[in-house]
Amino acid sequence: MSNIPFTLRTLGSNSVSASLLYASSSHYEGDWNGAPHSHPFAEFFYVLRGEIDFLSEGESHSLREDDLIMINPDAGHTEQPHGTGIVEYVSVGVEGIYLDPSGSGTWSSCGIFHCRTIRSEIRFFLRLLLTEMETEQPYYEKLSQYAFQSILLLIKRLHPQELSIHTPKRTARECSAVKRYIDENFRHPISLDHLAEISRLNKYYLAHAFREYIGMSPINYLNARRVEEACALLRDTSHPISQIAGTVGFSSQSYFAQVFQKAVGESPGEYRKRIRREQGTKE
Repeated sequence: MSNIPFTLRTLGSNSVSASLLYASSSHYEGDWNGAPHSHPFAEFFYVLRGEIDFLSEGESHSLREDDLIMINPDAGHTEQPHGTGIVEYVSVGVEGIYLDPSGSGTWSSCGIFHCRTIRSEIRFFLRLLLTEMETEQPYYEKLSQYAFQSILLLIKRLHPQELSIHTPKRTARECSAVKRYIDENFRHPISLDHLAEISRLNKYYLAHAFREYIGMSPINYLNARRVEEACALLRDTSHPISQIAGTVGFSSQSYFAQVFQKAVGESPGEYRKRIRREQGTKE
């Protein structure tokens, strides 16, 4: 995978630092099954021939020749041919940019642009981009930047109100993914550094954004999930407290007791005794 850093200075008042990662062309005949996937970078997908059914974050889009779809980082998507004809397309990966197709500032999975009136120009610059990134001849980085930015400028001229590119936004989507990861893996060792790594966010920014989204820090949420599970095990099993502490993900019984006391207002042993007394009274 290549990595060609560049700066977009012509699509707005603010500069956007980005990197071209790859440019590739694909050719398919007949059926193929595209698996759902996502990328931590933006992907530009241009149809050269045929028709493609594109599914992005639950929304279906039909793409024809000279349609371009821009997929934002981390947006789940898949593609498959419409029918059994020949399909050709070019895909370009770009790190460091985020598409806001409506200009609303809210997260969007993708934007679609019809480029038939500028097909000759777009195809020319796509061929240039593919050739330069494949051959890596002298000055290929500059020529690749030129080709890609020319494509963006042509689309911006054709769709001035619909193409707005920024530095990637850190929105509730990333926080939601971190929350889901904690919900599914809280029994295993998890650190803020690990959550920052999987979310591709700075750990301090992640802590701030997650607190705004959930109402508590990632580690406090992790402990809350563990305490919730511990309460169920204290209530429904006779497992030793030390075993329960390890089962729900705490590294030590003393830390488990400390977190549990703060969250519930009593120790794990006191909680178990109280619950059993209450259950006995009901019986």
